[in-house]
Amino acid sequence: METKSVLENVELPEISIDLVEACELYGKYFDGRNKEEIEGMVKEYKMFWKLIKKYPKRPFSPTKSIDEVWHLHMLHPQNYYPDCKGYFNGILTHKAGFGKKSEELPVLGEISETGNDIWEKEYGYRLEGTE
Repeated sequence: METKSVLENVELPEISIDLVEACELYGKYFDGRNKEEIEGMVKEYKMFWKLIKKYPKRPFSPTKSIDEVWHLHMLHPQNYYPDCKGYFNGILTHKAGFGKKSEELPVLGEISETGNDIWEKEYGYRLEGTE
């Protein structure tokens, strides 16, 4: 499959915590998911970081699974802060709850759609579960 071969050559950011292990230990959203599925979620989180760095002026909206990995990473500030500083030269902020207000929904839809277009251009497939 061509998409897979493209993704094998994608250089992803280094994260100082084993997020796969953290997801397995944390449970909740990750309960019932096998290691391969969690590894895929963590990989997409790192791919999300890469797009944010490549397109710094562009807002992106994470999928539910990327968002859950992101939240878990932030729950380890001793790792999250230096990871962000090292990769972005600043802290990647998270606007939790954006899109909950009715007036934000059209904006969120546009952010999700154009972000998914960029994701497809960069990685060869569209994300599922963008909101």
